[in-house]
Amino acid sequence: MNTKRKVSVQIEGRSYALITADDEKYVQGVADDVIAQIKKIVTSTNHLDTRDCAILAALNFCDDRNKALRNKKECISKTDKIIRQTNDLNKQCSEYKTRLAEVINENTALTRKYKRLEKENEQLRNALQKAVHSAQAEENEGEDDEESDEIIRKMRQQQISLFD
Repeated sequence: MNTKRKVSVQIEGRSYALITADDEKYVQGVADDVIAQIKKIVTSTNHLDTRDCAILAALNFCDDRNKALRNKKECISKTDKIIRQTNDLNKQCSEYKTRLAEVINENTALTRKYKRLEKENEQLRNALQKAVHSAQAEENEGEDDEESDEIIRKMRQQQISLFD
């Protein structure tokens, strides 16, 4: 916990005692900024006394502080907007991930079905080839039977003619 202490600074020949919890080096840095601002005003306008220069320096510091506060507020507002957008994008991303998982599952199921149907198709092709071979074999057998029948008929005729 910071305890408050008395820090003295010199500005334009006058000593000021400040009660602060801030570091003495920091307080002296602030005083140096004030001195620099007053000197800047003195060099730009020779006809003002020290008090007027101090008032103008105070106005400049207050203006800078107000602009910094406004800028801070705008930054916070922009940050909040970015956070909301990020949350929305994260939600969309989550929804896309869910949908992607569904599509991957559907794709996997369709791939399995495709492979099963390919296998079934191959089995049906083989069965068809067997049936075609079998039908051709029966047809050839039928032709052989016709030839055999023709030979037997001719032989019978020859037998008949032998005995006539």
